[in-house]
Amino acid sequence: MATKVQILDETTANQIAAGEVVERPAAAVKELVENALDAGARRVVVELEDGGKTLVRVTDDGSGMGQEDAILALQRHATSKIRDAEDLFRITTMGFRGEALPSIASVAQVTVTTKEAGDAEGAGTELRCAGGSLESVTEVGARAGTSITVENLFYNVPARLKFLKSAQTELGHIVELMQRMALARPDVSFRLLHHGQEVFASSGSGAMMDACVQVFGRDTARHLVPLAYECAGLRVTGYVGTPSALKSTRAAQHSFVNRRFVRNRAVTRALDEAYKSVQTIHGTRFPAAVVLIEIDPAHVDVNVSPTKTEVRFTREGDVYSAVYKAVQEALMAGGLVPTIIQKTSVPEASPPAGAQHGAPLQNAAPLFDMPARPAAQTRQEPEAFRQAVEERAGLRPISDDPFEDAGDFRPPTPNPGGARGEGAGGRPAPPELGAGGASTGADYRGRRLDSVQVLAQTRNQYILAQTEHALLLIDQHIAHERVLYERLKAGAEGGGAGVPTQRLMLPFTLELDRRAALVVEKRLEELQKAGFELEPFGGDSFVVRSVPASLAQKHIKAQDGPEGTLRAIIEEMVEKTVSRRLLLPADEVLISASCKMAVKAGDPLTFDEMNALVGDLLQSENPYTCPHGRPIIIELSNADLDRKFGR
Repeated sequence: MATKVQILDETTANQIAAGEVVERPAAAVKELVENALDAGARRVVVELEDGGKTLVRVTDDGSGMGQEDAILALQRHATSKIRDAEDLFRITTMGFRGEALPSIASVAQVTVTTKEAGDAEGAGTELRCAGGSLESVTEVGARAGTSITVENLFYNVPARLKFLKSAQTELGHIVELMQRMALARPDVSFRLLHHGQEVFASSGSGAMMDACVQVFGRDTARHLVPLAYECAGLRVTGYVGTPSALKSTRAAQHSFVNRRFVRNRAVTRALDEAYKSVQTIHGTRFPAAVVLIEIDPAHVDVNVSPTKTEVRFTREGDVYSAVYKAVQEALMAGGLVPTIIQKTSVPEASPPAGAQHGAPLQNAAPLFDMPARPAAQTRQEPEAFRQAVEERAGLRPISDDPFEDAGDFRPPTPNPGGARGEGAGGRPAPPELGAGGASTGADYRGRRLDSVQVLAQTRNQYILAQTEHALLLIDQHIAHERVLYERLKAGAEGGGAGVPTQRLMLPFTLELDRRAALVVEKRLEELQKAGFELEPFGGDSFVVRSVPASLAQKHIKAQDGPEGTLRAIIEEMVEKTVSRRLLLPADEVLISASCKMAVKAGDPLTFDEMNALVGDLLQSENPYTCPHGRPIIIELSNADLDRKFGR
């Protein structure tokens, strides 16, 4: 009787291992570059074609290998880095399993050219293998070091090949990898070429700040402060960004343990907590950070996952504490964290002459024509109105939830990019209402503007308005986002004027990191449709000549000014491109731009501005949801209010 259990052949076993170790070209580059670093390389050159799908070549000036070692290196679990299981608890090298090279060789055509340092001239070795089979071993003339060429990755595994993304996307992952390598090893010169053109390079000067400039660009690097903290066998060094240079994503945060890039919750949490006082001021934004942790290898387990990016600490609490204190001390040393937060009352400005509370919308000026106001300017309510609001606030509702028993809340089906659905006879169909009348929008579009009255702004976040039959709560940020999106969309499709722009008398230069520059180069047209006219200016720099008119009067460097807004848009474009592993659709660029350019929760608005915003919203094609699908308006009917008060 034939046995059911069989031992897999070597090629199949290696291809299974490759599925864990080599999921895309960037993974192959990572393994080969790490091998080069373990070999003592001080100069590493990576050459690519088609984003690494058809060619990856990694050349280093490390110690190289003799012929016997080179042949053994293609065997699974052959390694020079550990000898027994005990060595797993004191790993100081980047690799140790002996799986990477045979795994890559099993799913590609691989050529290894190597010469051991000190060997006679012409004593190099060249090995060729394909699909895991060694085809030839020859002696060649070679320089000291190793060059490994990987061609046609996954050529013999079509199921894996079809999951690779565009060359640009795969290149973006490799750029990100090489930037991390440069930050981890500023003493090593890295160079990345794509079709012969240099995409990224680091000097290898040994200075961490040089690496930060080459990775983040000068604009971000000049806002970094150094980390230096040591205690109980832990050492934390690196740089963190100041509060004036916070990012909208974590893409600029890099943490390393013994020079290995890692993802660890303790480190991320320590960064967040150290910046907590900053977050309360700037909202949910994140600092750029390069955190290098040096710790006894016996206290860290890197053998957690095949990619070796997840680690476990035996003293995780100590790691958290060390990173937290390092960041806190760095910010305090720069005078960036107040020891006492003083609450000061900001004088409130009077409302514009002629503005009447509760006045109906009439002849409201477009929101984009509003003059810029100082950020601290707020409205001062007339005394009678203020007292009325306070009196109402003192009334306790029947329950803690004002919408309790109002029926299930069902927002309308999101239709982010287009118009509303149509009911019978082609008429617009209003969104579904909850059983009790709470809704994210009755049929507002096309109503006369004087049928909606703006009453007040609450929490500098929501606009309170009323109609004859209901109270309306309008989210100011997503309402403005919807208005901007439809203008951008109309301008992009040639069906409208789009967003008004203003040409700058003094254009400014935008310096980006390589990954962001690659994305921007592909999205120049969409950014121009969003109101930003920019063009390449050499290297990873772009010159910006025109910006949306609504941003033109703000300071260039302000967080909500032209440069800050444009950077936020680009950061989101990069983050979404990487997370989705494909180029962002053009419509998503407009959605991101509208979100970043819209007024924010926390921005005080005058009555003229609220009237203009609500008027623009009611004239929009879809006043019910923002482009992301969130509800804009919540309605509470008069009947429901009466029922709440037992009338």
